[in-house]
Amino acid sequence: MPRRWRLVVAVIAVVVGVVIGYAIQNLIVDSAPQVGGRFTLTDHNGKRVSDGDFRGKAMVVFFGFTNCPDICPIGLARMAEMMDALGPRAADVQPIFVTVDPGRDTSAVMKSYVEHFSDRIIGLTGTPEQIAAIAKAYRVYFKIHGDPTTNPNYTVDHSGFVYVMDRSGRFVGTFNPDSQVDAAVKLIQRAL
Repeated sequence: MPRRWRLVVAVIAVVVGVVIGYAIQNLIVDSAPQVGGRFTLTDHNGKRVSDGDFRGKAMVVFFGFTNCPDICPIGLARMAEMMDALGPRAADVQPIFVTVDPGRDTSAVMKSYVEHFSDRIIGLTGTPEQIAAIAKAYRVYFKIHGDPTTNPNYTVDHSGFVYVMDRSGRFVGTFNPDSQVDAAVKLIQRAL
């Protein structure tokens, strides 16, 4: 093969390699499931808020409900501990508790509940459709058991992860509500 053709074949091979590398990076690596996204809900003071209202701060987002007997109180108490452990950096973090039980968890109920743990935590509620949309965006499982119209003591199953989002709303990682405070604080610091 003449030298000129070898050069052409080599250039084509490099271009093909670059294209394949780009495709792998953007189609396979970047196609990992996204966590988080846009939302508009109502805070525990009755004010409409969106994800954009929290830009510039890291968000620590936990999903649950106020009648939860175990994981939710543990998770919110742990969030309060983490905020204390962050010291002055806590000013750059917004802890958020999103209900998965909007039928019972009105703004007033959320206000009373979250303020029991910390005045830094914002409680969010919304319509069932809004809650379903944010749960889907964050890949949160929840299921109401029983008929809320006939049984006021129904329960709600839900996943128990705490989601850490960076200042621009990008997913950083998760931890469990019963995680060690130091490990969770390190993850939150990565988001700052």
